[in-house]
Amino acid sequence: MTDSLVRPPGFDPRPLLHTELPAHVLALVGDRLRPAWLIGRLHCADGWVALIQYADDTGRECTLRLPADRISL
Repeated sequence: MTDSLVRPPGFDPRPLLHTELPAHVLALVGDRLRPAWLIGRLHCADGWVALIQYADDTGRECTLRLPADRISL
């Protein structure tokens, strides 16, 4: 039995980890993709977390931590 059958392939954070900061990304916030700036990366017990800044619907700047698999480079 191969390892991929036991442990299905998941999100690969390496592209996110090798991106220079700040970087322009798309972030899945709620149920919408929003243009955002990736301004940091944090390693937590649950995996990598992205620190992003984006403008909400009113134009207000928001800073948010999201799981890395919600970020598209």
